[in-house]
Amino acid sequence: MNGSTDRYRVKTKHPDTGKYIRWRVRWELSPDPGTGDRRQGSKSGFATRREADAYLADVLGEVNAGTYVAPSRQRLGDYLTDWLDGIRVRPTTHDNYRTALLVHAVPRLGGVPLEDLTAEHVNALYRDLEHHGKRARPRRTAGVTCKRHGCAPEHHDGLAAKSVRHVHGAPHKALQDALERGHVGRNVVALADPPTAKDAKSRRSREDVWTLDQLRTFLAATQAHRLGPVWQFVATTGVRRAEVVGLRWKDVDLEAGRVTIAQTVTETSRDGLAVQDRAKTAAGERSFHVDPRTVASLRTWRTMQARERLALGPAWTTSPLVFTREDGHGHRPKRLSSAFTEAAQHAGLDSIGVHGLRHSYATAALRAGVSPEVVSKRLGHADVTVTLGIYAHAFDNDDQVAANRVADAIYGA
Repeated sequence: MNGSTDRYRVKTKHPDTGKYIRWRVRWELSPDPGTGDRRQGSKSGFATRREADAYLADVLGEVNAGTYVAPSRQRLGDYLTDWLDGIRVRPTTHDNYRTALLVHAVPRLGGVPLEDLTAEHVNALYRDLEHHGKRARPRRTAGVTCKRHGCAPEHHDGLAAKSVRHVHGAPHKALQDALERGHVGRNVVALADPPTAKDAKSRRSREDVWTLDQLRTFLAATQAHRLGPVWQFVATTGVRRAEVVGLRWKDVDLEAGRVTIAQTVTETSRDGLAVQDRAKTAAGERSFHVDPRTVASLRTWRTMQARERLALGPAWTTSPLVFTREDGHGHRPKRLSSAFTEAAQHAGLDSIGVHGLRHSYATAALRAGVSPEVVSKRLGHADVTVTLGIYAHAFDNDDQVAANRVADAIYGA
């Protein structure tokens, strides 16, 4: 086995000397033990000979250590598409992976050979998404020019930090599978720098929030809406979208004004029947009180649901769920989000997403003086430090208040 470096001729020349400035490395491996065929490898595109030599040294080290993986010229886009078609995951997960890869990653990086992909490529993807990654309906992709609308990616808004982290999860899983199957020598996505989980959570909880006046406006505007009880329940309890969709009547005690969260709904079958799962964490399974107005809303809703069941008769789908459609089927989480966005627009408000109602509840509770420990338990956080990390902005004025109160205690009010 031996290796050598050679000048690699490319179209780009040095602006002063006119000489080619790219380098490539080639290495020779021992013959194939089964066929005796000659085996070689090469990689090009190095800016300096030092970089080429360093890469060659790494390759030969992997060969000696028995961890070397032969390069593949398969392009990233082809691999990701094949990987997406072959994985077995839940429908919702597959849909999220498809959006992350086919809408965001492949249009930007699909032409890069799998073996040439670097962490710098992936970081460039994340930074571009942060600036121009948001799709605007009915555009189908933010990665290429939208032919239907004649706009380019630079005219799109940026994705939220949390959304960029969701995009990160798909190529990370795909490249990890490629590593385990011997297609690549390392998972370069693991070396990239997506937004941190803390930044993603705190930024969204700070930006996707309505003021109390906006929240009142929305609840008043949707009071007569069929989904009005859903929005009121989320706004006054802070439950997650999957939790409100999966709420069952047996978990609601209207006499005591208490609700138990014991399951979530993350997807629905094609016929609309809800698919229930247990809450994912111990903290997610929780019980808490609800206010009298929300109890009254639930009573009114139960009466309306009973009337619908009687009106449809045998056509009604028996369901244990609290919030159902006209035929008794459970709500699809994504359609619930679409309905929320439409309702917010009709109320003259910017949509913050159903999860934004949860953020609005938590922010309002903390600013109203409810202890972080109580808010944490009601939200189903694993620990109060999670709550404090996400909603630190809710305490922005506390430092000044503390200074004034201590000074009043010392000097007299």
